[in-house]
Amino acid sequence: MKAISKQLVLVVVVVVIVAAVLVGTLLTSLFQQPSAVSRKTVVYASLSEMTSADPSTEFSNSIMWLPLVYEPLVWYDALKDRFIPALAERWESSPNGTVWTFYIRRDAKFHDGSPVNAEAVALSINRTITLKGGAAYIWDPVERIEVVDEYTVRFYLKYPAPLLKIAASPYATYIFCPNVVKYANAANLTDPKVADWFNKGNDCGSGPYRLVKWNPESEVVLEKWSEWWGWKEPNYPWRSSLDKAPDIFIIKIIKDAATQSRMLRAGEIDIAQSVPVEDLKSFEKDPNYVVVREPSFQNLLMLINTKKPPLNDVRVRMAIAHAIPYEDIVNLARGGLARVASGPIPYGLWGHFDNLTYTYDLELAKRLLAEAGYPTGIPRTLTLVYTAGDIYEAKTAEIIKASLAKIGINVEIRPMSWEEQWALAQKGWENPEEVQDLFIFYWWPDVLSPITYLYNMFSSQSKAFNLCYYENSTFDEIIMQAYRLEGSDPQKALELYYKAQYILYTDVPAIPLWDMTDIRVATAHIKNLENAINPSYPTVVFAQMLIVD
Repeated sequence: MKAISKQLVLVVVVVVIVAAVLVGTLLTSLFQQPSAVSRKTVVYASLSEMTSADPSTEFSNSIMWLPLVYEPLVWYDALKDRFIPALAERWESSPNGTVWTFYIRRDAKFHDGSPVNAEAVALSINRTITLKGGAAYIWDPVERIEVVDEYTVRFYLKYPAPLLKIAASPYATYIFCPNVVKYANAANLTDPKVADWFNKGNDCGSGPYRLVKWNPESEVVLEKWSEWWGWKEPNYPWRSSLDKAPDIFIIKIIKDAATQSRMLRAGEIDIAQSVPVEDLKSFEKDPNYVVVREPSFQNLLMLINTKKPPLNDVRVRMAIAHAIPYEDIVNLARGGLARVASGPIPYGLWGHFDNLTYTYDLELAKRLLAEAGYPTGIPRTLTLVYTAGDIYEAKTAEIIKASLAKIGINVEIRPMSWEEQWALAQKGWENPEEVQDLFIFYWWPDVLSPITYLYNMFSSQSKAFNLCYYENSTFDEIIMQAYRLEGSDPQKALELYYKAQYILYTDVPAIPLWDMTDIRVATAHIKNLENAINPSYPTVVFAQMLIVD
């Protein structure tokens, strides 16, 4: 019995040893397996929260991600003055410029897998035109859109307009899949349910990235879409390569330039939209960072509430215009990274003129105030609002406040979130005396034409961004006449654009302050950032063009 027991014990021990060896080998094998490939994530800091997510009507800060998720027919490279095929691989126009035909690429599809075709193009743009929101006015020249065949779409214009520039606008041009009607359980594309569906963080674009998280006040998360047609085009200029571009692109809302600077150094973000000017030199000297400076069509203006006394007197507005030290603002507030504005059209853009700058003349300003009946200054305090966290706007506001005090105008500076600033200003058309007096903000273009600055900020038909509440029917007629002539008689259009700007110069509904230089600061492992920035699409970093080490 004992001999049998020993044998049994021996067998059991051998079995246990063998099992242990097998388990150990298995565990070793498992731990030696290569780990999952890490996903490349790039975090881009934005100063302002996002607004809406509807590609037809969005007309504000969501420009930072819309061009990554959706595509227009064409892109525009302003620095090289060339149009780049997007969803249209080629196009042609009639000799008189009133008929344009676009040929849609056959290898593009939407994020739900459905094909991009001529019908989707026509439905998307017709929805934008019908809703009349955001920058829909840019399609004013279009009389009708015809679906010629599955991959051909034709535009018939009322007058010869620059349709390629219109089609390449960063707003109101995006194509999305018709299936959104089904996904939103809507009756048609203009049903409010479709807008609600978009604004819940859904997308059905065709771009290189998909929208996977939508929190407009904190962050927007995009994920690379490997089925994008552009990854397969070896010579396509607006992409790096599938394996080098970021897999995850996050836009994080950081409403303070100094905080963005700190987070960049701490490795919490990869690209800063804005850092204090005094930090730029140290970043430029540090090999761990790259500072990119590019031309920009973005400018800073101060809109004046023309309906609120005493600012409804043009002499008071002109006095303010001559009491602002423009060179000081550029050098002290912007650190020299801008140029004094001359009119509302920024330097370098067709339609800009160099003789529309106000002189800094305090004595003239005092005389104008006296003529208006205020020899010792204005008897009430003016409220100036700007976007909180923007260090450039903050410094500009302080300089304006100090200088206006010299002519007897007291200013209360009120920093506000963009959301609060916008909500306040929107009340001005109904109750102008209950809103701000002075409103500092940036403008950047939709269609690359003077019309984007002149119509949006100053036309009486534009209630959204005409936050000076300015009304001048002669001005309105001139700018639309100029726009209609751009495609057929650009010289005459230019003359009219100058006439319109001179009206603004003498009426002073707003004071252009500076035309800016675009600056981004990034960690050194982000390559090709300089090519991922385009002045036609301000604040956008085209993530598909980035190379991530």
